[in-house]
Amino acid sequence: MAAADERPMEIRKRDIPLSGGRTLRVTEFGNGSIRLAVQAGSPYVVTSLEQIDDGAVVKLSPGREGSNAHRNWVRDHGDAADGREE
Repeated sequence: MAAADERPMEIRKRDIPLSGGRTLRVTEFGNGSIRLAVQAGSPYVVTSLEQIDDGAVVKLSPGREGSNAHRNWVRDHGDAADGREE
């Protein structure tokens, strides 16, 4: 068993190509956890988590698809970071 400050043993990685030159990397760990990483593109946020039957569904949004993720990122990290509302 890994100590609390140790990362669990990585079992395998799988890269799934997405449109627009993006890649979804799924990493499986020995403790049963799974890590999802989107490489390239806008900043992503988790927009919903659902327990469906015996599984879990995670929805990620790049901000252009029905969430304020992109606008919020620009507000927090862009030129308007001085507190001005656009």
